[in-house]
Amino acid sequence: MINSVTIVGNMGQDLKIRYTQDGVPVANFTVAVNEDYTNKDGMKVHRVHWFKVKAFERLAEIVAEYCTKGARIGIRGQLRYSQWQDSEGYNRSLVDIRAREIELLSHKNGDDAFGEDMPIAQEDQDIPF
Repeated sequence: MINSVTIVGNMGQDLKIRYTQDGVPVANFTVAVNEDYTNKDGMKVHRVHWFKVKAFERLAEIVAEYCTKGARIGIRGQLRYSQWQDSEGYNRSLVDIRAREIELLSHKNGDDAFGEDMPIAQEDQDIPF
């Protein structure tokens, strides 16, 4: 079974790294992906799709160091589904992207491509949680 997703969009906010009890860096952030099309009435439609992304270890550090709100970024990863019960007893669920590769497509301010000197960052190992 294949579970793979690729998106290219813009960082939705500046982020801060948090650390697990074992000291593993974790970054949670959103990426906005634009969709433009013409509907059946000939009207141009602009839609923004938001994706929640989670990166671990060196990938988390790279995103925190090089990306801020608005920066263009490419994400390759896997969809993850989680569910829980909130403090009021309601069932909640979330689908997010577990980043495996991150490609930095612009500088922190969103301008200018990095060029070939900035490699694609890849996750080195599987995180056991």
